[in-house]
Amino acid sequence: MSSWVKFRFSHLRRWKEYTEKVAKAVRDLEPNAEVYVIGGVAEDRITVLSDIDILIVIKRKLNNKERKRLRVEILLRAMDAYELPFDAPVEIHLENEDEAKRFFELSKKVIRIS
Repeated sequence: MSSWVKFRFSHLRRWKEYTEKVAKAVRDLEPNAEVYVIGGVAEDRITVLSDIDILIVIKRKLNNKERKRLRVEILLRAMDAYELPFDAPVEIHLENEDEAKRFFELSKKVIRIS
């Protein structure tokens, strides 16, 4: 197994820890938001190409500019305040309650974090 593959899996095995760090950052910035793990990690289908899909459900409508800004703020907060590694393979899906329904319908398993 290559060193990159080992390195990647070492990150993916820490998905619970990484998700909790992101969830703490979300609570700091959007206290009413809900955080879920979806996708391959939630469904126990982790491969070397996987990432940690984190669905953040915001209780208000966001325009594209606000969505991009908040996504960056969450990641920076998670890194700065909670020591999320800068190279953690997390993918943030930031949606309002209506938009999140699509993710819930398509997901075989969802893990609520907060």
